[in-house]
Order: sequence, then structure tokens, then C-alpha cells
Amino acid sequence: MIIYKKGNTEAMEINKTSLRINLLLLLVWAVAAIIFKKRLCFKKRTVPLLPPGPMGYPIVGCLPQMMKNKPTFRWIHKLMQEINTEITCIRLGNTHIIVVTSPELAREFLKKQDIIFASRPNCMSANLTSNGFLTTVMSPMGHQWKKMRRIIVSEVLSPAMHERLYEKRCEEADHLVRYVYKQSQNPLAKGLVNMRVVAQHYCGNMARRLVFNKRFFGMGTEDEGPGLEEKEHVDGLFTILKYVYGFATADHLPWLEVFDLDGCKRVLKDAIQC
Repeated sequence: MIIYKKGNTEAMEINKTSLRINLLLLLVWAVAAIIFKKRLCFKKRTVPLLPPGPMGYPIVGCLPQMMKNKPTFRWIHKLMQEINTEITCIRLGNTHIIVVTSPELAREFLKKQDIIFASRPNCMSANLTSNGFLTTVMSPMGHQWKKMRRIIVSEVLSPAMHERLYEKRCEEADHLVRYVYKQSQNPLAKGLVNMRVVAQHYCGNMARRLVFNKRFFGMGTEDEGPGLEEKEHVDGLFTILKYVYGFATADHLPWLEVFDLDGCKRVLKDAIQC
């Protein structure tokens, strides 16, 4: 009888201990559930909704529609007209592209909330064009960009440097006038001058003169116009401007850069080699 009572007492103590542990676990689980629910409700209240936009596919978003409808900016404008909105959100891969057509909304992005939207995206086209973000214009905002910006402002864009290069700018302006005059007197062109091409090469001549201290890489032409090297250089620059930040697939899904589905990487490499 004594042994039976002792075993019964031990069993009761074990049951009480197990009950306490179960109650403690249940209490912890209930508290955790309440905290999780409150945080979830708080998150739902604080996170604002995104602007209206098309429903994309999982992972890739609206990239298939973007690749199917070229050029991309026309597809975006058409999409906004169909939705009848001045602001829309288009998900391309893991990136949400916010497009606005209203001047008031654009001022909100560029003036009031400029700190949030001032940085440049880290994408394939910018990385390839700047040789690994070595330029100030395309580098994402950060400590390195601030150091480069400080040097650019103090050394390159300073009033002293601007005054120092005044004569070179005047020489290029005089050369522009002479070239346009000779083109207008050319009987083969019948007095017609393509000012778009002239303006493009004037910008190229100015940049080469300020950076390399020479107008042409080669000898130029007899009428003081650009030669073959200068034409390739300017064409390459405008090709880069066309494709950088140009909605390339690899810009939004970096793991697709190897496949180069839309050919942007190949075109940029060819333009950079020019």
C-alpha cells in the first residue's frame, strides 16, 4: 500500500508539472499571436497603397508586356490613357516604376520628395556605360558619390574653370558659324542645312575641345566638318543616351543579363567601343 501511494503521488506531481508547462506554452502562444496581429494591423494602417496599374505576372511583373510593346514609353502613355489616370505603378521584376504625367505630381517628386527619389538606380546599362559606376552622373547616391560630387563642383564646374575655358567655347562657336555658312553655300545641298546634325556635332566638338583640347580625332573634312571618327563618336554617344536607363530586361532582372533577351547589352558594348 505504501508503494502504491508513493507511485500515485509521483504521477500526480508529474501531471501537475505537465499541466503547468502546457498552460505556460499556451499563454506564450496567445501573447505572441496577439502581438503579431497588432503588428500586422499596424503595418496595414501605415503602409500606403501603390498607385493604380496593370496586374503583372509573378516574379517578372509586366516585363512580357513591355517587351511585346515597343517603344516602352508609348506603351506606358497608352496604358495611362486607358486607365485614365495621371499616376500609375508598373512592376517590372522587383522594381516598381511610378509614372506621372501631371505637373503637380511631378513637382511633388522632384521638389518636395526629392531626397527619396534623388538617387540613380543600380542597373546593367548604367553600370556598363560608366565602367562600374566610375562617373558621378550615373553613380547611386552614397558616400562615394558625395566625394565625387564635391570634386566636380570645386574643380570642374567652378567659376574659375568656367572663365578659363571661355576662349575655347568662343572658338567652337565661331567654327559653328563658319561651318553653317559653308554648308549653306554648298551647291550640292541646295542651301539646306540639317541643323539637328550640326547641333549634335557642335556638342561633340565642344566636349572634345574642353576635355582633349582638340576639335577632331582625325583630320576632319575640307569644309571643316566632322570626319568619320567624329561621326562614329557622336553616333555612339547618342546610342548610349538612347539605351541607358532604357527599360532593358537586365536592368530589372539582373539574372537575365547573361541571356541579353532584348539585345541592349550588345548594343551598348558596340556603342562604347566607338
